[in-house]
Amino acid sequence: MDIQALRYAVTLAEELHFGRAARRHHISAQPFGRHIRRLERELGRPLFHRTSRRVALTREGERFVLRAQAILREIDELAASVQEDLPHDDARLATEHRRTAGEPLPSAV
Repeated sequence: MDIQALRYAVTLAEELHFGRAARRHHISAQPFGRHIRRLERELGRPLFHRTSRRVALTREGERFVLRAQAILREIDELAASVQEDLPHDDARLATEHRRTAGEPLPSAV
């Protein structure tokens, strides 16, 4: 399970719409949905109920998202504290974007 998958699941829980959630991460809905399905397969449980008209969290999804939000806050705080501890001259910013076939590059690139 990777950090980005946690972020995607939390965003989908907030938006309850694949297209809007995907746009927040600057990817299209199709690869976004693949990430969510992969996460659900990895967990062995559906996190979201899907119909053609709506998306809703399952009971397991509700518990997962609460824990994921807490974990992501900790990760963000950890990253911020490390950045604060670095001398200004040594501060670095690293980003990562895994690109899959057919996925457009982020607009910032």
